[in-house]
Amino acid sequence: MNTDKSNAPAMYFWGIPDSYAVKPSAQCDLKRLPGFSIFRRSITNKYPYQVVNLIDVFNYIISDYAKDRTCEYRSIKDERYRRQYKSDKFDYCTFSGIFTVRIDKAIIQHSGYLCLDFDHLKDVEAVFEQLKQDPYFETLLLFRSPSGDGLKWVISFTDSFYRYGNDGESFGEYQVRFFASLYNYIFNHYGVEVDRHCRNLSRACYLPHDAEAYLNPSLL
Repeated sequence: MNTDKSNAPAMYFWGIPDSYAVKPSAQCDLKRLPGFSIFRRSITNKYPYQVVNLIDVFNYIISDYAKDRTCEYRSIKDERYRRQYKSDKFDYCTFSGIFTVRIDKAIIQHSGYLCLDFDHLKDVEAVFEQLKQDPYFETLLLFRSPSGDGLKWVISFTDSFYRYGNDGESFGEYQVRFFASLYNYIFNHYGVEVDRHCRNLSRACYLPHDAEAYLNPSLL
């Protein structure tokens, strides 16, 4: 896959560490790919900066924009300072959809995506390859967490919703049921647990640097 960021098809980030600008390219087509909200650091900021798509976030992650802060975060030994650093220094997004403010009831459009968070894995690379090739759920985006010992796995449940959703059930309501089934599947199939907070609509996902992140080629 071509990862030349000079011709990246979605977002450009530049500027000093405390400010950046975003310039979506002509290929950033939210009609083809569902959009969701991105938020500027810190986590106390509840108001979104812009609507983006999976290509945008992939380009953000593989670029050097968050490289220094990711390296710095991984070098911190004090757990309390480590948590505070992550909260303060990393931008984040809400993969589940577009929000006016980051609370569940403020969602205005669901993306049909679910981001699953795996923490403190014994073998990150082995699980990375297993998830990427999962036989039942197509991996759309997969990347290592800010800590480096976890993974973020983005899949779509749109087809499942239209097949198995109850009459009158919203995407958000179905997401909770879907997550419960998926949680059991992953534990039984891979022997690892998913962070249960991932079922929440407004779940924040921090965006680190990962030069080896995976984006499904079908999205390009």
